[in-house]
Amino acid sequence: MNRLRNLLPAGIAAGALVTGMALAAPAATAAQTASGRANVVTALDYNSTGWTYRQVPLTTQVPDFADRGFDDSGWPLGQAGFGTTNGTCSWNNENTVKTPWAVDTDILVRHWIHLPRDAQQVRIQGTVDNDAQVYFNGHLVQSVKSGKCAAGAIDVVVPVADLDCCNLIAVRGHDGGVATYLNLRVTYVKPTNAF
Repeated sequence: MNRLRNLLPAGIAAGALVTGMALAAPAATAAQTASGRANVVTALDYNSTGWTYRQVPLTTQVPDFADRGFDDSGWPLGQAGFGTTNGTCSWNNENTVKTPWAVDTDILVRHWIHLPRDAQQVRIQGTVDNDAQVYFNGHLVQSVKSGKCAAGAIDVVVPVADLDCCNLIAVRGHDGGVATYLNLRVTYVKPTNAF
């Protein structure tokens, strides 16, 4: 844990960053891949804490909200999944929805993630009802039109050029009515020779 805190850039002072990264540290979740030559590590898991978020009307533009330098210090902190507890989606219940997201609004969410320099195949996966724009370090990496909570609709490998040691994932979730839901995770491949 102390090693993780020592890797943070000095300019990032938000307490939520340290708390969220400590809770999302990839210490416990590693699985051997089929090749036997690398481990898949979870850097940020489903239902993670430490997200900053803001709900906005559907047409509201929030310029640069996905950029690393954007000031979200006035935003509340929440835990994924975001959503409503009523609806037709199997995730619309009190066990899986941790932070409310009102119907007929968009939700903007941000979370910092520490990745080791040798991280490979950084992958974002998740579920959204209805649509999402997924950003990594300010770059749009996927636009998703998922409809009604299609499991795994968010699924993208981040381009290597977009990776850094301290990274920001940002998502704009869009609701089309009835119910809402957003939850995701970030994994990466760590070569076994790096252990």
